[in-house]
Amino acid sequence: MQFKKYSTAWYSIALDTEKQVFIANDKAQPEFQATGVTIEEAIQNLQSLEENSFSKLT
Repeated sequence: MQFKKYSTAWYSIALDTEKQVFIANDKAQPEFQATGVTIEEAIQNLQSLEENSFSKLT
């Protein structure tokens, strides 16, 4: 049986069924986590969170 890598994305997505929101996590930095009503919104929120965090460092 061969296994292939499903996704090469820098993030992972989960669904919180109780809150009905998607959760996006950064694979390289798991402490970064954002939610959204759609997958796209969760990813955008994650990108914004990371951009804001990195801009504070410089």
